Amino acid sequence: MFSGHCPVCVTEGTPMDYSSLFAELPKGSLSDIIVDRITNALISGELKPGDRIPTETEFAEKLGVGRNAVREAIKVLVAFGVLEIRRSAGTFVVDHYKTSLLNPMIYGLILSEHSMSELLDVKIALSNSVMYLAMKEASPEDIAHLRELGETFRTAMNDPGTDNEACYQASLAFNEFLGSITHNPMLDQLDSVVRRIAAFTRHAAIEKSREIGEPDLLPANYLKEVDLIEEGGQSKIADFMDERMELWKRLLL
Repeated sequence: MFSGHCPVCVTEGTPMDYSSLFAELPKGSLSDIIVDRITNALISGELKPGDRIPTETEFAEKLGVGRNAVREAIKVLVAFGVLEIRRSAGTFVVDHYKTSLLNPMIYGLILSEHSMSELLDVKIALSNSVMYLAMKEASPEDIAHLRELGETFRTAMNDPGTDNEACYQASLAFNEFLGSITHNPMLDQLDSVVRRIAAFTRHAAIEKSREIGEPDLLPANYLKEVDLIEEGGQSKIADFMDERMELWKRLLL
């Protein structure tokens, strides 16, 4: 089993020990195992953003596998937006994750069977965390802009000349900005995954509230959320989320 030093770390400029990357492989799909090995190295900090990873040849030689398995693993991680290939320089861990690229979590959730109730429970759980952090981290300017977005959504919903798609975009703008003012990129990214998975529920809720002649239901809920964030009323979050869940059930179930 290899336990020496591997290529120079580009960001640090000093040799790094990649011994865990080259530990003896368990049984299973070789490309999947290599993907998992690189992923674990990222989680542990053995590989960091900007680092150059070992070459296909180095991986193949140290692991005793064919280059095709290594190449397939690298292709997967490039598709996921985790690695990038720089011509004549090698393969590197990306400096910043691009949310526009393939997110495997989204496909995993899409391909799994989930009920509407389960989805709403997840939305509430994340909304709770987002609201809590927004209360702690949002600046007065953040809250003022969030209120503007809420009022824009209200105007769109109450204007018969504004179509449902425009209302959806106004709702999305409010929620995307709300996620950003938590100033917690990890939570914001998780929230963005659920927003994407649950996009159809937002469309359906907007359409239903306008159909039943109550277009202000959702905007009023959004603006109440802004009020609570501004007040810092953390003790009121649970009651607000219960109210929101009842609203979603009314419009979606």
